[in-house]
Amino acid sequence: MKKLFFLTLLFLVPCVAFSQNDEGENIVVGEELSFMAPNYENIKRDITDPSSRFYYPRLLERLAKCDTTLDLEELRCIYYGYVHQPDFEPYGHFDEQQEIRGILFGDSEPSHSDFVKVRDLAEKVIAKKPTELPMYYYRLIGSYYTYGDSDPRTAAARRTLSMLLDAVYSTGDGSYHAPIHLTTVAHSYFIMSMNDMQPEGQALINIGGRFCDEFPLAFNESGVDTLYFDIHECFMSMSRMFESHDEASTTRAGSQLELPLGSHFIIKMEGALDDEDTKFKVVEMEPYDKVLPNYHDTGLFADAGEANTIEGYFVRAKFGSGEKIVLVFKSWIEGMAAFDTDIRSERGQAWEETSNSGMFYKAEMTEIWDTSYDMLRISNIRKSK
Repeated sequence: MKKLFFLTLLFLVPCVAFSQNDEGENIVVGEELSFMAPNYENIKRDITDPSSRFYYPRLLERLAKCDTTLDLEELRCIYYGYVHQPDFEPYGHFDEQQEIRGILFGDSEPSHSDFVKVRDLAEKVIAKKPTELPMYYYRLIGSYYTYGDSDPRTAAARRTLSMLLDAVYSTGDGSYHAPIHLTTVAHSYFIMSMNDMQPEGQALINIGGRFCDEFPLAFNESGVDTLYFDIHECFMSMSRMFESHDEASTTRAGSQLELPLGSHFIIKMEGALDDEDTKFKVVEMEPYDKVLPNYHDTGLFADAGEANTIEGYFVRAKFGSGEKIVLVFKSWIEGMAAFDTDIRSERGQAWEETSNSGMFYKAEMTEIWDTSYDMLRISNIRKSK
């Protein structure tokens, strides 16, 4: 049954046919398409205006009802407008997803009641995050095996997923010059899976000042060598949280900064260090795609810096004949400070606690990890005891 199950999914899921021309550019087969990157500021203006047809609460209501009159512009506002919502979480993980995957891809064949549960769990996540593409896919699977292919509920589930994917595919063909824009980093793996593409690696790169994921691909029938996804809004979400200087721009308990590999940052403490979780704000966060020639005495920092700031780079560095992942930073906080670091080896995986040496006034410090990590979290900056 498992083999039949996976074969059936090929007919359930809408996808886009990629190909590659002689110049190595990705093209979409079968139709002439023009791509347009989202204008996030215009989307923010439109979805927050109650008099606009793009007003976000109304768009979500229509999506929940599988309103087939939603046009492409409205669908783009739904998916990309999510970055402007208070609960925007580009790295969110759902317990329901693990449960769904355990049912669908476990050792035993799913039963009818299992598919009902898959559908219900997917609905639960969609209610919390209406732009979570994989959950629309899982809902479609659950509906198909619960109600059958001809049931209106299955048709609605298929149509909703198709509409959202149309919005995503309208932003690019996945080439270097037209990357596909995403609001959740894990959606890149979902899109590759739906198009029967297998990544052989991943690198965070800078394209025109924006964070993008580069995926070299295994051989595929489309002949595409590499796909690119613009995930800049995901990585800049933390920076936007700290843009203002008022109390709302910082948090005391649980203050933290999540850094993608290939980042330069400056944070500033709000006053003297406390015993726990001193407030801070992000002064600067930007892509940095260079590989450091060495991991010490890097020459990256000025001799003098602004008081109560920390500047750092989370990047790759030459290490012997190979490379390592390093956090190189310098503190202009008087005295010695302690902080917590967690690191993640793969997107979608749990954070791992890792040790560090603390930070010393005007000293360049380096923390080193192997190259399987791509995200770092700094938190709980405090007075060293």
